[in-house]
Amino acid sequence: MSPDEIDRAILAHCREQWLKVARVIGDTHQGLGVPTDPESIAHRIEALVKAGKLESQGDLARWRFSEVRLPSQ
Repeated sequence: MSPDEIDRAILAHCREQWLKVARVIGDTHQGLGVPTDPESIAHRIEALVKAGKLESQGDLARWRFSEVRLPSQ
C-alpha cells in the first residue's frame, strides 16, 4: 500500500475535534482492509503533522496520550 493511500485513509478517519492517535491508528488499520503495520500508520500521521495536514498535541510516539485533528478552516 502506498503512502498516499495510507494518508487518505488517515485523513478520512480524522475530524476537526481532537482524537487520540491510538484511535486514529486503529480506525485506519481496520478501514484499510489489508494487512498494514500500525507503526507504518503512526509514521504517516507524523508526516501529515509535519506537512501541516494535521494538528497535534502531546508526544506522537505515545499513541494513547497524544491527539490529532484536522486543521481549523
